Amino acid sequence: MKKVLIAAAVAASCIAPQAFAQTNGASGFTGFSAAANANASTSSTEVRSGNGYADMGKSSQDVSLQAAYGFAMGNNYVLGLGATYGLGDLKYGSSSVGAGNLKGKDAYSIYLEPGYAISNSTLVYGKLAYLSMKGEVRGASEDFSGVGYGVGIRHKLNKNLFLQGEITQSEYSDETMLNTTYKPSGTTGTVGIGYQF
Repeated sequence: MKKVLIAAAVAASCIAPQAFAQTNGASGFTGFSAAANANASTSSTEVRSGNGYADMGKSSQDVSLQAAYGFAMGNNYVLGLGATYGLGDLKYGSSSVGAGNLKGKDAYSIYLEPGYAISNSTLVYGKLAYLSMKGEVRGASEDFSGVGYGVGIRHKLNKNLFLQGEITQSEYSDETMLNTTYKPSGTTGTVGIGYQF
């Protein structure tokens, strides 16, 4: 009987860590990660100049780089802290009211990303971000800041490689250039590929 109990204890000590690893989905999404993303944005920009008002919009695409660090907050919960940087310009539209076309460049974000691992390979998450970009109109420029929020999903293809997709909404402050006030906002769909270190 004593040998049976010892054998059972040894078996339990070997099985328990494996069972925990299978249920601890957060561990696959912790630590440092980097990704490249393709973004498709649809903007809506309020334009005010004197008594004139317009709402202009435009669709555009760009590519962004992402770096993040995930902290395990329990067996299945992860809190991500990260940043993105846009490599292209975004078009925020043109209007007959005001000074002309608004273009956004040097866009970046710093974000918090609370997530829940629904399995060892799949994480769903929400996102809250601080946003910044340089807006340009006919040679004049102004720094815009704002907030972004959204939801996404990340799926591991293997231990390190993952795919992700998300949709976010951005709301920027209003800024004045060339006697015209611009207030951009937009919706962005993102797909990306990344590496979890």
